Amino acid sequence: RLPFSRPCIGEAAALEVADVVRSGWITSGPKVAQFEREFAAAVGSPHAVALCSATAGLDVVFQAMDLKPGDEVITPSINWVSGPNMVELNGGRTVFCEVHARSLNIDLADVARRITPRTRAIMPVHFTGAPVDLAGVRALAAAHGLIVVEDAAHAAGARHQGVPIGQVAGEGHVAVFSFHPTKNLTTAEGGMITCRSDDLAARLRLLRFHGIRKDAWKNHARSGKDLYRVERPGRKYNLTDIQAVLGIHQLRDLERMNAERAALAAGYYRRLAGNPILECLDDARPGDTHSWHIFVVLLRLERLRIDRAALVDILEGQGIGTALHFPAVHPQEHYARTYPGTSLPVSETLSERLLTIPLFPGMTAADLDRVAAAFAQIAQEHGR
Repeated sequence: RLPFSRPCIGEAAALEVADVVRSGWITSGPKVAQFEREFAAAVGSPHAVALCSATAGLDVVFQAMDLKPGDEVITPSINWVSGPNMVELNGGRTVFCEVHARSLNIDLADVARRITPRTRAIMPVHFTGAPVDLAGVRALAAAHGLIVVEDAAHAAGARHQGVPIGQVAGEGHVAVFSFHPTKNLTTAEGGMITCRSDDLAARLRLLRFHGIRKDAWKNHARSGKDLYRVERPGRKYNLTDIQAVLGIHQLRDLERMNAERAALAAGYYRRLAGNPILECLDDARPGDTHSWHIFVVLLRLERLRIDRAALVDILEGQGIGTALHFPAVHPQEHYARTYPGTSLPVSETLSERLLTIPLFPGMTAADLDRVAAAFAQIAQEHGR
């Protein structure tokens, strides 16, 4: 079976995980600190704060910015639910905006129309690994005194006009990465926040571990002394050394893996060009470096005699895995109930059309041929 994603973890990483297990210190410790230093250096950020997931990262970001009840955060509806969920759980209000129909990235003109006196932040998503127009986001945020929270879950290794995603521009600007198993860089589960502000980084570190100032492994090294203090209530969102070892190795191999993803994506564009039942995204901006986290196609449903579910079943029957990244969030039960009447026609149409097809390091030209042939067969047998 050809899955839509598969982690790429080398033998050296697996061996070092075993070394950490044998070391006797397997939770947060020196390997996490090393991973943070190396990630910060890779993206050119003064600070990188590791956590157990990107969702955890978004949660502590909104805690650190003291999101108040009724504060609004503008974000695309074509999005994973974790960002909006963390806004809601921290007392804020999610204001959904449109995306561009051919890139699925945030529509800044629509964002501008939705800014109100209650708006606190803009949360753009580097969808599929294509960098958003960060210059435009920053200009809009600066004009209205807003915080920028980049959802960089898809964007490890991506660059905007030569600048790595994660090298944030302002004191109130953060980027949050995901290291889920499907991501370009994985720690099995994990996340990272990058920021410029010393004060913000200190607050994020405090909030990720019970509101305790000192790291447990440093306390452990000073045997006999209990040197922590609780400054404010916090979560328990720490990454472990076992996971961090994976991240260190993955980070060192990220450029090669992303180059392989880019070559595979180019192969898809060549093979799928001209297929009447789908179109590929137009999301590669000149001067940007796409990380090709996932490969999304848009089905031309008007040219099909079957629906998307039936098409997915056909592909599954041929051993080809797919996924949906991502159906619009605003029609989901909580959001439809909380924000009735939200109308985003572009996002709603895209939700019905999008489909993620296999893309991961280790795929071959034969794999690409197999996927393209399956779509060609579907077009022939089920096209209008």
